[in-house]
Amino acid sequence: MTGHDASRPAPLPIRPRPAPGEPVSSYIRRLAIANHLRPSYLHGYLAGPPDYLRAIQPERLAALSGRTVAVPGAHPRRPDPPARDTPGHPSSRVTRAADKPGLFAAIRRDAQDGPPIRALAARHRVHRRTIGQALADPVPLPRKTPRRTSALDQLHDPIVAMLTPGPALTIRQIWEQLLDDHDAAVSYASVRDYATRLRSGAGAHEA
Repeated sequence: MTGHDASRPAPLPIRPRPAPGEPVSSYIRRLAIANHLRPSYLHGYLAGPPDYLRAIQPERLAALSGRTVAVPGAHPRRPDPPARDTPGHPSSRVTRAADKPGLFAAIRRDAQDGPPIRALAARHRVHRRTIGQALADPVPLPRKTPRRTSALDQLHDPIVAMLTPGPALTIRQIWEQLLDDHDAAVSYASVRDYATRLRSGAGAHEA
C-alpha cells in the first residue's frame, strides 16, 4: 500500500524525543513550541473530533510525534512492596494508630517507675518525641491532614482576573490562556468546574 492514510495525522516536521518519565502534557507543550504551535491548539487537535476539549487520543499523538509508543513517559504501575509483617504479627504502626490512647496510657503507667525517656522509647518501640507527647498530655493530639493543593490553586489569581466582567472570557478561552500563557497542564473540565465554583452561580458564560 502506498500513499498516506488520510485518517492518520502526518508526523510534525520537528519531533523532539520525550524525556524518560515525562508527563504527556509536558511533552505536548514541547512538541507544540518546537513546531511553532499554540499548546492549546495542539491539544485540541490531538483530542480530535467531535469534541476537541476532551482528553487526547494516544494514537494521534503517536502519529504526530512519529513514534510507536502511544503515550510518552507512560510506564506500568510499580507493584506495592511486600508487607514486612510476619503472619500472626500485625503491623505495630497500624496497631498504635488505632489505639494511640492506649499506647499513651501504657507509657504514662510505665513512666511512674522512673525509667529514662530513652528506655521508654525502646520498650514501646516509638520515637522519644512520642514519649514526650504522652507524658505531657494523656490525650493524643488529632492527626493533622495536610491540605491538598491542585495546579488550579496555584493559578487562582490569573483565573480570577480572567473571570472579571471586563474580559468576558468563555471557559474555553480561559483554558486556552492557561495552557498557552501560564504553562499549565490542566484539563478543560477541571478549569470549567473551578471557574464555576468561583463564579458561585453568577451567570457563568460557558463556551
